[in-house]
Amino acid sequence: MESRLEKDFLGVKELPRDVYYGIFTARSQENFKISGLRIHPSFIENLALIKKAAAKANFELGFLSDKKASAIIEASERVIKGNHVDQFPLDVFQAGAGTPWNMNMNEVLANLANKILGKDIGDYHPIHPNDDVNKMQSSNDVIPNAIRLTAITLLEELVIQIDLLIEILEEKGEEFKKIRKSGRTHMRDAAPISVGQEFFAYATAIKDAKQLIENSCCNLRKIHVGGTAVGSGVNTHADYPELVLDILRKETSYELVLAVNFIEKTQFLTDFQVVMDALTALASILIKINNDLMILSSGPATGLNELSLPAVEPGSSIMPGKINPSILESVNMVCFQILGNRTAVEHATRSGQLELNVYTPLIAFNLFNSISWITNASKMMRIKTVAGLEVNEQITSMYFRYSNAIAILLAPLIGYEKASRLAIKAKSEGIPVDELAVSEGVVTANEMNQLLEHSLGPNMDIVKLLEEGRRT
Repeated sequence: MESRLEKDFLGVKELPRDVYYGIFTARSQENFKISGLRIHPSFIENLALIKKAAAKANFELGFLSDKKASAIIEASERVIKGNHVDQFPLDVFQAGAGTPWNMNMNEVLANLANKILGKDIGDYHPIHPNDDVNKMQSSNDVIPNAIRLTAITLLEELVIQIDLLIEILEEKGEEFKKIRKSGRTHMRDAAPISVGQEFFAYATAIKDAKQLIENSCCNLRKIHVGGTAVGSGVNTHADYPELVLDILRKETSYELVLAVNFIEKTQFLTDFQVVMDALTALASILIKINNDLMILSSGPATGLNELSLPAVEPGSSIMPGKINPSILESVNMVCFQILGNRTAVEHATRSGQLELNVYTPLIAFNLFNSISWITNASKMMRIKTVAGLEVNEQITSMYFRYSNAIAILLAPLIGYEKASRLAIKAKSEGIPVDELAVSEGVVTANEMNQLLEHSLGPNMDIVKLLEEGRRT
């Protein structure tokens, strides 16, 4: 393989002749051989977008010539379109503050730009990675802002999938709203409820999580382009932040604003923690829903078997005909991982020191993965489980009728103690509470039917009417 030599203040290094990255990237490759994991491609595109905006701003301010700016902009656009992905080979576990990512981009864009101008790769003339591509920038402002833009992009897709999941849950709520069943608290029979009410509750819980996610996204729109090394804006022009902000607004259509205090924004990465907290809320809700669906569909012969889940694969290598809730298990594993990612991000955000938090690579990796994975998991859950879910009405009807918790309907009319005795006797004799109550003359058949008819919501008006009827 043909090679070229590059030099920095640490010495000379040999690189493959035709790669667009340079000596800084090569050193990082050698230093950080840890996971083999790469950052989300959208991050690379957004990092290139910031470089493009910086080049435009530096041209408008007179710090880059038209020739240099145009070449850097064209090089950036190529990367934004997804080209040259192989030129960004760095491990996600790297030097703090994402300096390797920043320099990797600076080197690639400088070499691409020089090649556009007919120059050789590696000469860095007329365009230099630090002096031109990185002008008025630092890893300490570029990387966090690229993370913010990427997170906004990924969260938009997540919100789309959340809305679709809410929609299908509400459709199921409407479909099942008349199917009565026994509720359960403490894993024991409880007041009656409908299957539809359960699914509407699931939809509402996810709506609440969506609101948290959208609120957290608002914080990400506060950026500190031009903060450079410590947030003071050293080595920038006073007009640079507003210029870059305006360009990024136009390029992304995001409602970006400048942070109130760039120094604070350089030291504190709390906005990323808030996003992870919102994702954790969604993950926790999905875990609870999935656990419910697994319990309600358990069996089929030895479990509750109230619900039937779509079969997606054979469930066992040894037990013929077994079907497992595979999709729900997979979604739960994603959610468990997000809970762990949240903990990692919490440690990273609290561990900044003095004028900088250097743990942006870890935050970016866990944040992007969490958003992407829960997006895909939500879609899979909707398509492969919720959409095809059915109710075994014969089973739910039987549980509704034989639940001792039906005695709750009698308590306002005949008193708690008498209703308790009926429930205990019904259980010991294996007959429904309502049947026993009528047979013993505690209530009439009409009274019992009225109570059962209004068992899924506020019912004291019916109780009052029954009491008045008894008095007359």
